[in-house]
Amino acid sequence: MAEPSDPVSPTTSHHSAPVSFSSTTTSFPSRTPLVHHLPALKADLKKVSAARGNVHDLKVAILVRWEDDNTGADKDITTMGKVMETFGIQYTEYIVKSSDTIPSWNLQGKIREVMYDCHLSKRHSLFVFYYVGHGMISDGRLSFVSGKRSMPWSRIRANFWDEPDAMKYVDVLGVLDCCYSGAATRAQQTRTIQMLAACGANEGTNPRAQTVSFTMRLFRAVQHFKGQSSVTTAALFQEIQRQKPPHAPNAVMETISGTQPIRLVFKNYTIPSRIPHLSSHGNEKHVLVKLTLHGHSHISGHSDVLQGFQKAIQDLPPNMKVEISDAYETDESIFLVMGMSWEAWALWTMVTHLDFIGVTLGPSLMPRRLEVPVRAVEENLRPPPGKGKGKAE
Repeated sequence: MAEPSDPVSPTTSHHSAPVSFSSTTTSFPSRTPLVHHLPALKADLKKVSAARGNVHDLKVAILVRWEDDNTGADKDITTMGKVMETFGIQYTEYIVKSSDTIPSWNLQGKIREVMYDCHLSKRHSLFVFYYVGHGMISDGRLSFVSGKRSMPWSRIRANFWDEPDAMKYVDVLGVLDCCYSGAATRAQQTRTIQMLAACGANEGTNPRAQTVSFTMRLFRAVQHFKGQSSVTTAALFQEIQRQKPPHAPNAVMETISGTQPIRLVFKNYTIPSRIPHLSSHGNEKHVLVKLTLHGHSHISGHSDVLQGFQKAIQDLPPNMKVEISDAYETDESIFLVMGMSWEAWALWTMVTHLDFIGVTLGPSLMPRRLEVPVRAVEENLRPPPGKGKGKAE
């Protein structure tokens, strides 16, 4: 399984079969852009926009921390437990004992036990895996650590998403609140598997012992939607990002597979929050991205692709709307610079590859107009000085 190709991006899923153009000359940038064909992209976006989200008959979770943790993980486990109760998810707190000499093996055994129960039920199930504590990168891979002991993420996740046939009715939501959690790897499957991580693959996160933790932000995001019957993970992600303290890293959401968002249904009663809700920010944070579309070698082909794309996005639902800031042609493609909400980002990246540019506050500071540059042909060239217009009689 491949590591994410762009560790800076909050997510790098791209399910709509983009292609890479090869070149005989040295290219800049060195990483070839992933290019989408418009017909396939339109079809994939339609699937996502029409999806109502998977709901589940059986919902279970494992909440994991180390016994000798010093990050405040015990309090985060309690907070996450309240999130699970809010959605009627049966959860087990799994505390890795200091005396455990084979922690990874024993945790895998517990996961397999829970997953086997989901399999036997034959019901559409949701399995939530949550870890809070220290994380580190070793040999390019994420591990959960405490002192000198570690549990490789690659071994743990194999128990709940590497067997698509046995677990075809089990959707998976992973929530990782640890440093470098964005380094969680991908797999291609048919069921819905999503990951929520506290930070990117090369970043540290804010433990609860120091400031507002990612788990606390998740809890507050859930409280924000109370009063509704349900909420999607994409909408939760949007609120998690909105609640981000100024110096905290951006959270990560990645869809490992599937085009159906995971929808969490609230229980009939409300659990009061013991953590005060953060005040809303004056400016909503949005994402600026680049999307590359396959074009043609002649300029009219590029214009047709752009117009087709503009038409394709007109009927998208409000939570998937984008604003095209600019568009440019290349030899074999066009690329568009677009702004979108975090929720739209989460939904688009279920089926597309978006190059992450940055997070913005408000509109562009520079006035812009959208146009595809037109190559000057002979009749459109500016005439040399002294030529062109005839002298007045």
